[in-house]
Amino acid sequence: MYGAGKMDQGKKKHRAVLQELISVARQHNIEVRTEKLLREIGYRVHNGRCRLRGKAMILIDRETPLSDQVDFLASELNETHRTP
Repeated sequence: MYGAGKMDQGKKKHRAVLQELISVARQHNIEVRTEKLLREIGYRVHNGRCRLRGKAMILIDRETPLSDQVDFLASELNETHRTP
């Protein structure tokens, strides 16, 4: 039981951090979408950044572990700060 409670705390922490990163992205006019990205045979899904009608967007597969979502978004936002 103790291990399950600790996992729940970790999940809550990752969710909170993800929401904070999404807020930071919005402040930089970057839309973040967490969606179930479709998979097909022979096709691997990747999180990524794109532009849609001139607006910066980051797509995150919500099926990936929360810790990976946080790591990816933090990395993308870090790149945003480095790029002029």
